[in-house]
Amino acid sequence: MLVDSKNKELGTEAILMIAAQETKSKYPASTIYAAMVKEMNMQGTSIVRNGNTLFVIHNAEGRVGVFRALNADTARNYLESSYAFIQGAYKMGFDTLVSEFEDPTIMNIFKAISRNPPQEGMGYRAEKTNRGFRVTVKLGPKRAERE
Repeated sequence: MLVDSKNKELGTEAILMIAAQETKSKYPASTIYAAMVKEMNMQGTSIVRNGNTLFVIHNAEGRVGVFRALNADTARNYLESSYAFIQGAYKMGFDTLVSEFEDPTIMNIFKAISRNPPQEGMGYRAEKTNRGFRVTVKLGPKRAERE
């Protein structure tokens, strides 16, 4: 069950457990939870928390990251957290983020953010894949590659 972060901030473990239950997976929540913990501890991974949502970013190459959200918050707060995350990821040095997911309702977040982008030059491209969707988000103006 989702928990409004404006009323109660959850611990990381609780967020992971709720996110595991909310993920409409064929695997049990305990298996999903264990996979999330393992993923969060991978080398080159950053975790950003906003409300009751954790954003997991894997540094890919240069200023590109692969991310996903582990959400235990209400829809309104999830959207607000996603908005803040996009701004924060650009400040962290990312120019482009890529995410893959199965749930088509997640597209609504990208659509809502693109209607009022937090950065000039921000936008996204969505593609249908065999397993769901892939979204590539341009966070803002492209900068020189990292050294």
